[in-house]
Amino acid sequence: MFIEADPAVNRQWRFRGGLTGALEPRHFERVASTPPPLRQGQARVALRLISVDPANRLYLAMQAYRPQVMPGEVMAGFGIGEIVESTDPRFRPGDRWHGDFGWQDLAVINSYDRQEYFYRCPPGTSDSDELGVLGITGLTAWFGVQTVLKPQPGETAVVAGATGACGSIIAQLLRLAGARVIGLGGGPQKCRWLTETLGLDAAVDHRSPDAAAVLQQLCPDGVQMFSDGVGAPPGDAVPGMMRRGGRWYHYGNMAAYDSVLPDQPAPRHDVVADPALRVHCAAEGLRPQFLMVFDHYAQRHAARAALSDLLAAGRLQAPVTELTGLDALPDALITGGGAKRIGKLNVRP
Repeated sequence: MFIEADPAVNRQWRFRGGLTGALEPRHFERVASTPPPLRQGQARVALRLISVDPANRLYLAMQAYRPQVMPGEVMAGFGIGEIVESTDPRFRPGDRWHGDFGWQDLAVINSYDRQEYFYRCPPGTSDSDELGVLGITGLTAWFGVQTVLKPQPGETAVVAGATGACGSIIAQLLRLAGARVIGLGGGPQKCRWLTETLGLDAAVDHRSPDAAAVLQQLCPDGVQMFSDGVGAPPGDAVPGMMRRGGRWYHYGNMAAYDSVLPDQPAPRHDVVADPALRVHCAAEGLRPQFLMVFDHYAQRHAARAALSDLLAAGRLQAPVTELTGLDALPDALITGGGAKRIGKLNVRP
């Protein structure tokens, strides 16, 4: 149930700076301030749900698809909010909006804000679906499957981070296309969830010391598709199981994000670090294909419609882990939501 924010007080989490490696609670500061009056062409938004994503860590060190968060600024993050005050008829009180609203109770939206990030949510959808399967997360999965992986019935796919927000959607879409899907998960419980709940053909515990060997046994005829947003073992061994014609979707390098620091050149992280594996990939013409979801936004409405149809038919699940309270935000980003986290991670302030 949506609890209306106090219009006289805006709680915020701001970035303190001093980032030299892994995130810690000391890098954030919670403050409370009085919201300023609105100018013409603006509206005030009360946040209902805030998205927590691995890419939030990169916002603190570099400019990507949004400006870098500088010390003293409100921590960035996408969210769903409700218009509570407006000086522009385009922003109607009571409407839900998606936007780059940050970690706070109340945000301001402008008539000139970019439409890729700020848009009115249609009626009939949940806040979590708007941030997840119907938002940037789901579109990253959809466009990657459609334009990079291009699954064919009977092919074998390995999905790293298969219990995560994007990986869980990718794994299901590949399965729906008739592929044989093997997911990588962290621990026996998550591996059981992949096979028993998502219906994957097999799951491998990436924490197991023999995970790479188990993958080899599960893929005696090789791997045709590989999806990875993690960039860590045992997934980094999968390209060695692929041959010419294999498709490799690499949409993130989460394992390396803590080494990206402000005011320093981004370190080079070779997707294929092993020299022998690099030779194999060169010989077989294998290379990761990256995708920026905003480059495909002209097809956003068609993709949302297709994902919505799959949800309505019960053929696609949108797993979510939701935490409560604005104070939960820093720890949610630092820990990734904890060991039991499944699917999309959100915080309801």
